[in-house]
Amino acid sequence: MEENNGNIRFLSAISYIGILFVIGHFAVEKDNPDLRFHTFQGGVLFALISVAYFCDFLIYVVLNFVPEIDMIITLLLTVGISVSYLMLMAMGMYHALRFEQKLLPFIGSAAVTLRTKMDHR
Repeated sequence: MEENNGNIRFLSAISYIGILFVIGHFAVEKDNPDLRFHTFQGGVLFALISVAYFCDFLIYVVLNFVPEIDMIITLLLTVGISVSYLMLMAMGMYHALRFEQKLLPFIGSAAVTLRTKMDHR
């Protein structure tokens, strides 16, 4: 049983590292409530960060005609997105390793809404 808790803890923690949240969806322990919580939250985090980086790229393309402004704005946006992602990822991993189901700021409510909608299908 202790090995099972270790697996759930590990899978919950890696759910916040990019696309690795998919591993938790296909794991043997996928029905565990802690693992489901963290994989959904990690998935929403990954989706929102991907959209943010895509928007950053679009701003880069649109502002390409003014190189100085383009460089400053996209650099600041990229750094801001990256720092936000690292902070949210660290917070999620910290709570996953402690077996706590705490909502991440800005992400948690969207993950809970998505999870309830998918559970009611």
